[in-house]
Amino acid sequence: MKSEKSARLQIKVEFSDQGEVPALQAYAFNRQGVALGQAPLNDGAAVIELPAAMDGQMVELILGPPTEKGQPVPTAAALKRMGGYAKATRLLLDKPVLQLKLPTYIFPHWCLCYVRGRLVKRFNLPDGSARELPVCHARVHVCEVDRIRLVIEKLPDLDILRLRDDLLHKLQLRPLPFPPIPDPGPLAGPIMTRSAMLPAAAESPLPQAPASTGAETLALHAAALTAAQSAGQARRQLLGLASIIAIHLCDLTYLWGYFRVDALTTIDADSDGRFAALIFHDCADQPDLYFWVEQFQGGVWTTVYRPSIGCGTHWNYPCGSEVVINLPGAVACEEPPYDVPPGVTLFMLPYAIANAPIWGIPPGAPPAPAGWVRPDGMLDYQTGTSLGWLYNAPFGGTLNFIHDDSYFIPSSGIRYYRYSWRHLGASPNTGADDPSWTPISAPLARGYRMEYSDRLPTYESYPVGPVTVGSHSGLFEFKPQTPPARGTDPATVLVREWTEGNLGEVGAGWNTMLAAPPLSPDNLTDDAGVFEVKIEVFDPAGHQVMPGAGSFRFLARNADGSTTRLSTAAEEAGGAYVMRVHVDNNRVQADLPQPSIGGVSASDDCGFLRYHPGDLVRLRYLAAHPNQHAVFDFDVTRGSHVLPEGSTLTPYVEVAASSAATVSAPYVKVAGYYQRDFTPASLVGSCVNAAFAGSLRVYGKATDGYQRLGIDDSRLIAFALAERGVVHP
Repeated sequence: MKSEKSARLQIKVEFSDQGEVPALQAYAFNRQGVALGQAPLNDGAAVIELPAAMDGQMVELILGPPTEKGQPVPTAAALKRMGGYAKATRLLLDKPVLQLKLPTYIFPHWCLCYVRGRLVKRFNLPDGSARELPVCHARVHVCEVDRIRLVIEKLPDLDILRLRDDLLHKLQLRPLPFPPIPDPGPLAGPIMTRSAMLPAAAESPLPQAPASTGAETLALHAAALTAAQSAGQARRQLLGLASIIAIHLCDLTYLWGYFRVDALTTIDADSDGRFAALIFHDCADQPDLYFWVEQFQGGVWTTVYRPSIGCGTHWNYPCGSEVVINLPGAVACEEPPYDVPPGVTLFMLPYAIANAPIWGIPPGAPPAPAGWVRPDGMLDYQTGTSLGWLYNAPFGGTLNFIHDDSYFIPSSGIRYYRYSWRHLGASPNTGADDPSWTPISAPLARGYRMEYSDRLPTYESYPVGPVTVGSHSGLFEFKPQTPPARGTDPATVLVREWTEGNLGEVGAGWNTMLAAPPLSPDNLTDDAGVFEVKIEVFDPAGHQVMPGAGSFRFLARNADGSTTRLSTAAEEAGGAYVMRVHVDNNRVQADLPQPSIGGVSASDDCGFLRYHPGDLVRLRYLAAHPNQHAVFDFDVTRGSHVLPEGSTLTPYVEVAASSAATVSAPYVKVAGYYQRDFTPASLVGSCVNAAFAGSLRVYGKATDGYQRLGIDDSRLIAFALAERGVVHP
């Protein structure tokens, strides 16, 4: 076929000077930037094999540094960014020769830069402990960003003047020396010290700076910037403040659009989350690198890290230094080990709801450890915020159920599983045909990787359900030991392997908003409460498999996290493992009226609430939840100081409480509102007239097992008290 033929593009380069010729590689790209071929330039000549179908088409030839063995071909944008020579030409098969005459000095001195890093997922478990796990089955896109100096040179005059004003404002607000940038902050560069700001304002243009320290040079640029009146003067001084601009670039959002970002290479992370690559750069400048990350999740590539250019660029990247990227939205690749009871071969283990381990009902029904799903379906968990621990918290949102199963499942007698839910029933589950249950049927797929003998690996997706088999719907296939071959797979496939173990994948995803939507004007029925979730196992024909010594066992976790036990009779019903989950998606309520005196809260035309010394000022607020699943705090601030006498004690107050304590008298709940009367003197202190702010924050407790859902509300008011009949200058 014609498309299988190739043409030989010959490149002949004559160097017009006597300079040293660097090692060069010739690269060919089509108009879309797709690499067509490459060849080394030896004695001024190279031959690149190109598809014959390119006859008559435009080809971009780039002369750049040679690619190291095993490294991917640089993109066209990357080669041009590093100073490669680019020439567009039309490929003609009858004249397949491109002759060039070039001076050697147009090629920069190229240096290799070793880029390395690590992908991690840092998170807090519901029991309050912190973990850091590696992230694998991910690919890292390494890009280079325009230098800040280049952007300053092309900024419009209006943005130059705006940048001048913003930078001077920030330098005045941020005392010098600047605080260190928290790890893994990508910014790097000289930091100005307080002493560096001492020289008097310099005339423009910039006077000769002392050669002693870079900080002194920065100080002179900053001092001269204060005197810059025109855009040209400001531009010259800003060019010398690139390292300071980098520190504040995260806030200077109007500059982000001026930065060009070019992809250099894409790297696969290894099983420990580590990645590394060699890139070329102009030795006269350190590269400014930007990273974004995808992970293969549920059979598709999902972006898990893509910060803004202003906040995520590693300016002046020190070659060889490790970049640690935290990926909260990624799936960690480490699986905690555990032991199974003796004699158990086939099993299914309900493991967790997201990060919250499932406790079940062990023998003797001991209470669940902190951070575990309790037998009543509630959770006590550490938020990892100033709220600290929350108790008696319900679940909400979408719940990801995690389970594990025996290596020997699926087997000849076991192939499918099913999760189902119902409101807490008066009678036990009777089996797979019990009509009171609703299957959890959100589609799921498992990702896998294929390696070949003739190409780079690919990532594929294997759907596992839901399917209907026999009379039962909502079934999901247990993941086979290895990904099944497809009829369309090429003969060059060497290996097929799953990208995640069971504990890194979702066994069932339950959108509880459908089962228990929040109360609203359109929904007057409160469906929140205790639900039951059951797990069943089925054979290849869709018949339920009953647990037992001759079939399989349901297991449950022990508190040590490394051993398991057989499920108890209290945990099984109708051949299923049954657990309770308390669900509440209802919203919190917050209201904060203006203070009142004698029942009157309206202030006068000047904005004051006028008082006599013997009056009482009433503060009241509403902090509520339909089912008491919320906490709150309330602060009163006079000027810039919090008044402990009017503020609730930290960290929070339960909305179910009948009173809210302060360091003095409490607020008492009356008709749903917390209220308290203050003497004016206890509020204004020695001020007589004073301005205040009242701040109410109500936090919903509901969690999805990963984090608090943030079903919150808040109110903020300002008020002022002034003594009636007293005029103050």
